[in-house]
Amino acid sequence: MARVEEKHESGLVICLTGPESTGKTTLAAALAAEFDLPMVQEAARDYLRGRTAYERADLLAIAELQLAAEARALAGGSPAVLADTDLMVIQVWWEEKFGELDVRISEALQARSARRYLLTRPDIPWAPDPLRESPNDRSRLYLRYQELLAGSEFPFAEIGGEGGARLKAARLHVSRWLEEMR
Repeated sequence: MARVEEKHESGLVICLTGPESTGKTTLAAALAAEFDLPMVQEAARDYLRGRTAYERADLLAIAELQLAAEARALAGGSPAVLADTDLMVIQVWWEEKFGELDVRISEALQARSARRYLLTRPDIPWAPDPLRESPNDRSRLYLRYQELLAGSEFPFAEIGGEGGARLKAARLHVSRWLEEMR
């Protein structure tokens, strides 16, 4: 992976994370629009378009694309960016599929810039998608994300509920985090 040691200190990354089909993309887009923040899309969506199989090399490429997209968004000078996902999702994805995490992803995880996480609960209905793999395992995966976040240096909030309740809860945390930056 290229330049994993580089930290981007130009702004805060507010990242949505959690198991598949928990509303991350929808919530990220709504929050980015509401707070007028740049949004970092999930690189895997474009990379894997039309494919369902992937290998370790694909996840490394996706990680590089995700890091590059985040760096571009941060370079724009906004005090914060909204990320639909980040390397934590790739970490969980890798460990689930391949076992022990590649050292390059471990190093990139250690080099993450300032961020806050919104962890989305699996309390909304599953929405089928060709890239989704774990319709019956979301609760277990949610606990894995909780564990990773609890062991990290980054603050996080758990977001649940349907529709407007989910957005309202997320909005409160994002507002607070942005206010703390002033």
